[in-house]
Amino acid sequence: MLLVNLNLDKSKINKYLSNTLLKEIDNSMQNNKKVILYLNKRGEYSSLICNKCSYLYKCPNCDNSMSIHNDNMTCHLCNFTQKVPKNCEKCNSSELQKVGVGTVQIENILRETYKDKNIFRLDTDIVKNKSDKEKALEILKNAQIIIGTKMITTGFDFENVGLIGVILLEQELQIPKYNTSEKVYSNIKQLFGRGSRLGVETNFVIQTFISENELVKDIVYDNYKEFFIKTLKERKTFNYPPFCELATIEYRNKDIEKGLKYINKIKDKLILNNEKNEIQIILNPNYSKKYNQYYYKIIIKGTNLKSYLECIKTDIFKDSNLIVIFD
Repeated sequence: MLLVNLNLDKSKINKYLSNTLLKEIDNSMQNNKKVILYLNKRGEYSSLICNKCSYLYKCPNCDNSMSIHNDNMTCHLCNFTQKVPKNCEKCNSSELQKVGVGTVQIENILRETYKDKNIFRLDTDIVKNKSDKEKALEILKNAQIIIGTKMITTGFDFENVGLIGVILLEQELQIPKYNTSEKVYSNIKQLFGRGSRLGVETNFVIQTFISENELVKDIVYDNYKEFFIKTLKERKTFNYPPFCELATIEYRNKDIEKGLKYINKIKDKLILNNEKNEIQIILNPNYSKKYNQYYYKIIIKGTNLKSYLECIKTDIFKDSNLIVIFD
């Protein structure tokens, strides 16, 4: 397995495609083997920013940056779409920059570089339903270079794979949850399971700007045991599953003030019923916005949470906007 530091190895055609990866693609093409390239981000660019005032374009319905697809910006949560502007809506500057990387950008670059090869992009912009999946399965039989998001890791069988490359590993680490590292480790291992089948030897390449990251090293050197021990130690230290039960109480409202007032009322009920202080109650001070609604969260950690949450059972039944998610 090859680890590529993108700070040191950037090709002339694109900073997210290293010379090392391109060489491995060439080798697979010469040996008539398939190439699978993984990037868990749809679109061409991940966001649009103003270089003058640093304004970041976000969806008006969500706290989500707008991904760029050709001449449009799209929210991958609610699918709100608008044209890419020529001037900044805050300062009217024309210094707008498309930043980040998506599957479409990689596809476009590779189509220019490997004009005589069958290249197929596999993501939810292409495969939206069962019928699309059936068509994709037929196309994949003759595809030589496949660029895909997470959906490429399950539900598809690939034969004669010579190379599996991860375009940007840290793209997976942007979700701030206690089990993110575990999910990333599992996801990448599942991806690599697409190769080395039926006696065909597959090469693996991981690209990253953070090559010294501990998780990156654990994946590259297959340090599963060390990763497992370290992860359990961290979870025990910070009291996360499996050393406790964890649940998220989530409330949404179109009115920001009403939402805040209601979630504080729920928090007060939880505190009132936590006489022995056996339950850890954490109210997230910040809301998030999705689908034009404001979301508030309370994290609770402890034991026998289902029994403890009886104190807000009536509230849950009365208001469908209040839900409990057990981890």
